[in-house]
Amino acid sequence: LVQFGAFIVLCGATHLINLWTFSMHSRTVAVVMTTAKVLTAAVSCATALMLVHIIPDLLSVKTRELFLKNKAAQLDREMGLIRTQEETGRHVRMLTHEIRSTLDRHTILKTTLVELGRTLALEECALWMPTRTGLELQLSYTLHHQNPVGFTVPIQLPVINQVFSTNRAVKISPNCPVARLRPLAGKYMPGEVVAVRVPLLHLSNFQINDWPELSTKRYALMVLMLPSDSARQWHVHELELVEVVADQVAVALSHAAILEESMRA
Repeated sequence: LVQFGAFIVLCGATHLINLWTFSMHSRTVAVVMTTAKVLTAAVSCATALMLVHIIPDLLSVKTRELFLKNKAAQLDREMGLIRTQEETGRHVRMLTHEIRSTLDRHTILKTTLVELGRTLALEECALWMPTRTGLELQLSYTLHHQNPVGFTVPIQLPVINQVFSTNRAVKISPNCPVARLRPLAGKYMPGEVVAVRVPLLHLSNFQINDWPELSTKRYALMVLMLPSDSARQWHVHELELVEVVADQVAVALSHAAILEESMRA
């Protein structure tokens, strides 16, 4: 920095001294002018040589910065996994408590939606169940009850087939039929929406809004929407949490159905 500053000062001084050379000038002005030019050239060369050593250092600083960014991202992922494990454990304990305290599957599902909404700060969360015919999905539970429960959509929609074809949580368009869980209001864009399938492992004699007795494996659909007045996006550990909870809900419903049949027997 000192060399670069001296180079700038000497360049300015050389130009200023050059003003006295437009007319007849003495030998002293010529000597001063020559000295300034020689000093400028020397400092310029020294600065250029110094840059040969400085540039690799600067590049190494950028390399270390990139390394630190990668390490920070890795730590964030690890923290996300830790949070996922903690949240998963809490939800497992919550669902287990519901199974032990009640055989009412409606309570299990409602509690699951409430806990997911509170944990993930959701704007809306809903569960779509297949009808008796198996050709439609029926809106059975919502978090804030902004939609009429009982509304149906065809089960052969491409977005539903996409979700049912994988056990992962899938991001879906906020404009698809199963994601229109609330009326759009204000100037905000709708929040990101994910959907995940919930395997219906054992639902014989579980009649709610004509739920079918399932002879083949079918799925319910859980839809979760982030708030529309924020820039939040779904993170990997949140999607993993949703997937684990969906599996736990499936197991809870199956256990509750088996226990209910045992009590009837």
